[in-house]
Amino acid sequence: MIFVEFVLGNLFIIYTVILHILSPGTVLDILTSFCNIWLVAGFCLIALSVYRIKHGYSLWSRIQKKWKKIILIFAGLCGLVALINLVLIFTPRTLNLENVAYEESISEKEAPFSKDNKVYVFLLGGGIDKNGKLPKPVIRRVEKTAEYMKLNEEAVCVVTGGTLKWLPYPEAPELKRQLVRRGIPEDRVFVEDQALDTIQNLQKGTEVLKQELGVSTRDVLESPVILVSSRYHLRRAQRLAHRMGFENVTGLGSRTPVFHVPMAYLREICAYVKLNARILLTGKPERIE
Repeated sequence: MIFVEFVLGNLFIIYTVILHILSPGTVLDILTSFCNIWLVAGFCLIALSVYRIKHGYSLWSRIQKKWKKIILIFAGLCGLVALINLVLIFTPRTLNLENVAYEESISEKEAPFSKDNKVYVFLLGGGIDKNGKLPKPVIRRVEKTAEYMKLNEEAVCVVTGGTLKWLPYPEAPELKRQLVRRGIPEDRVFVEDQALDTIQNLQKGTEVLKQELGVSTRDVLESPVILVSSRYHLRRAQRLAHRMGFENVTGLGSRTPVFHVPMAYLREICAYVKLNARILLTGKPERIE
């Protein structure tokens, strides 16, 4: 058991370090990053193994029985909530690009997103590093967006992502640059560079479409809308969009690199639980007006 705790603790620490290397940030960005939860867990496991070696027994064995019961019940409830939310995260509504390319196999629900239809695409930001470069998971979102935009030349895209705390660059201009590099005309891509979360992505992205295209809020909300993000993020983004008044929303999900999967899904479970609590307690977010 000592060996397992010690090895897992070190693996968690190494995982955190590699995540920071893959997407380098400023000092404050690194210190406040959510991925440091793996670092904390790693040091806790190592501390438990040291305690066991020093005393000859585990810390758990010293906890009173009634507290053990409380801890186990709390942990079980947390695990159940996490599992329920994970199931929801795995079941977003998505668009099959092969069906769009070969229209004879397209379903009734997918038809509004087919070729030659006016579609608004929201490319949701997912982070940028201190050097102004997009990490691999975000580049995959760009590639998925470009793939659809080439299939439907009537679609326009708003790239949305502002300057995150402790980082020097807004994300949206780089998202547009990467789309243009992949052959998407500049006049089909609009930049929203102020949003700091998914709610603001949708709110501020809608405002940009209204300003750039001269359309109304109602037009955006009633038109077919595609949210492009990493697949793990789609269900939460779609739930937000429906609450904010978007009437016909689907998603294009990009694959998350295997190494990022544990971090991505742990963070998304926490974010989805937080969203559910916010809706329950405050009723927000409200419909876009």
